[in-house]
Amino acid sequence: MTIKMVFLVVIGAVILVAGTTGLKRQIRLKKAGVIGAGKVLRAKHIQKRDEENYLIQNYYELHVEYSKDGRRKIVDINSIDQYCPGDQIHLTEDADRKKKIKVSGEEREAVFSHWTLIICGILITSIPFVWNQLGEKYVSGILSALLLFSGANLIAAYFKAKFRKTEKIEAEIDDVLKWQPGTKKKWYSPAVSYYPIIKYKIEGEERKMRSRYNSSTESFFKKGKKVLLYRDKGTGNLLERGARKSMLIGGGFMTVFSFAGIYSTVLLFIGG
Repeated sequence: MTIKMVFLVVIGAVILVAGTTGLKRQIRLKKAGVIGAGKVLRAKHIQKRDEENYLIQNYYELHVEYSKDGRRKIVDINSIDQYCPGDQIHLTEDADRKKKIKVSGEEREAVFSHWTLIICGILITSIPFVWNQLGEKYVSGILSALLLFSGANLIAAYFKAKFRKTEKIEAEIDDVLKWQPGTKKKWYSPAVSYYPIIKYKIEGEERKMRSRYNSSTESFFKKGKKVLLYRDKGTGNLLERGARKSMLIGGGFMTVFSFAGIYSTVLLFIGG
């Protein structure tokens, strides 16, 4: 097996693992119990900066009241979004930490579904083996299927975002959080991620939230840059990305190329 083929297997395996890991997490989230509505009694903003004045901690300690089995209960929750006393929030069990409760809606939406990643991972991983055992004709079919699944997923994601009922909210980047898990040592430095802190207004009241998206490049997020948020009218959740035409265009090109690939594959089989 050539280095190129080994590289394909590794890439396919990484995508497959990402898909299966995401699917397992999705199953855990569905199994996690829904607590229901809670009321914020107190809220405290926690911030911390390092010696270089980088923001390294930014979250909100919430003291929340909720009802379960007819009984009034109190719980303390950390949230990356700002809430104020009196706010109604939706609570759910934390799928990653047993017996913990969190604010729902703090997950970011993935462009590619977990099943799409799993299927694409399997297809890419199989290419070297199919090439060696069956030949180029079958590889052409696999590549066409890969493009078809990816293109269809992008188109579906675009229309899902397009037809969601939302309202646009003007916002701006107020600060940038530097996140570096682990301890920096002489021979090892953990990877750094930068998250923008977004400032916006809801019904005339200023709020802040930590973005669900990050970058490994510090200059990627500029303080003061204007951005758009999208408030889901049904759930009240804030979304950072709406329907992007690049998704539709990219998905369309992939789908067209996939049909062209299927046509050429059929011709290869017919031609013997």
